[in-house]
Amino acid sequence: MDELQMTRRHYGELVVVSLAGEVDADNVSKVRKCLEEAVETHGPRLVVDLSRLTFIDTTGLGMLVRQLATLQDRDGTMALVAPDGQVLRRLRRTNLAPLFPIYDTLSQALD
Repeated sequence: MDELQMTRRHYGELVVVSLAGEVDADNVSKVRKCLEEAVETHGPRLVVDLSRLTFIDTTGLGMLVRQLATLQDRDGTMALVAPDGQVLRRLRRTNLAPLFPIYDTLSQALD
């Protein structure tokens, strides 16, 4: 198992949370807390960079959907960076991909 790493950066009105490793039932609460703190600190415009994520299970996907709904209730936005790979395939297979703006690179998401 790849240990989860999370980093947070601020770009103007956007906050970017980058995840590396694996998100699963064992650590999804840490990810949720990190995303919530990022939004509380920097505002409701969030980009979650999943480009270095090697695995995400259904609890992780559900947490992303709930975070999106929370942001939309606050007139916020949430985009994902998910280049072609396991994470993007899982988003597509579960029909969750249409819910999010999804970019191949962080620079595209920041434009």
